[in-house]
Amino acid sequence: MGTDQGRNPQIMDFELKTLDLTGAAREKADAVLVLLPQDWKPGRDVISRLAADALKAKALDPKSGKPLACWRPEGVAAPRLILSGVGEGSARKVQSAVAAAVGSLRGAGVQRLLVCLPGVKPAALRSAVQAVRDATYAFTETRTKAEARELRKAVLAVDDAALLREDFRAAVATALGVELARTLGDLPPNYATPTRLAQEARRLAKLPGIRCKVMGEAEIAKLGMGSFLGVARGSREAPRFIVLEYKGAAAAEAPVVLVGKGITFDSGGISIKPAAEMDEMKFDMSGAGSVLGTFRALAELRPKLNVVGLVPACENLPDGQALKPG
Repeated sequence: MGTDQGRNPQIMDFELKTLDLTGAAREKADAVLVLLPQDWKPGRDVISRLAADALKAKALDPKSGKPLACWRPEGVAAPRLILSGVGEGSARKVQSAVAAAVGSLRGAGVQRLLVCLPGVKPAALRSAVQAVRDATYAFTETRTKAEARELRKAVLAVDDAALLREDFRAAVATALGVELARTLGDLPPNYATPTRLAQEARRLAKLPGIRCKVMGEAEIAKLGMGSFLGVARGSREAPRFIVLEYKGAAAAEAPVVLVGKGITFDSGGISIKPAAEMDEMKFDMSGAGSVLGTFRALAELRPKLNVVGLVPACENLPDGQALKPG
């Protein structure tokens, strides 16, 4: 579940599976990552023996999250085995350990990864999914020689997949939404224009349960949004007011309303900002990206509620007719 549905050529799938360490040793994968909480009790399987020996020799710290890599360990089908301690097994510890381990695999040609989470709690599972997605993220749109995402499939192995199925679905949906928001934020401002945000919103409307309306300058003026139009007046980029709707509950039920600031670049207009770090003003649309990312997650989760997303998108630049202070 949880692919990018054609939006991103760097598609990665997640799968949740009931699998113990005995099964993990037999699993076909390019790498196996085993996260061990400090109260973990070893079994008689080959991975347990390796981990127990490493703990005894203090080559593996049960609390640090520092990965211990093994190459072609005897009795393990995958060529790479990574062991990592996660302390008390908290979400923060799991996220840190997964980020470090998966980061160490970059450039190694790993396309299928098995992540073993014995005794995992729901919050830690969500952190593991997000950490895998984050650690393999690669922004490629404006780069001629950017490294593509190598990892194509991540299998999360837990003690009982049925008990964690809904938490897993929420984790994958959230990770997809976060990555959309992150990608939009990484775009340079000549790409992430109001028009581009509107295109992304229309693309979301092709997913289940999502509707989209994009208003231009004339419609925005009819709504009396003079302040918004005043901010846009100094730019050659036309403003857009994006309205997204998700309907998962009865029509009479009041919606949750999300408003995302969509200033795709903010120089400060006539009252221009200092030049230092001016390039980072492209992130003034991060609120808009977050709203779009939320709707990406809603399309996966299909919760029983109504949600409205409002994104006023424009640029704030200096020009002869730009809004003046006071």
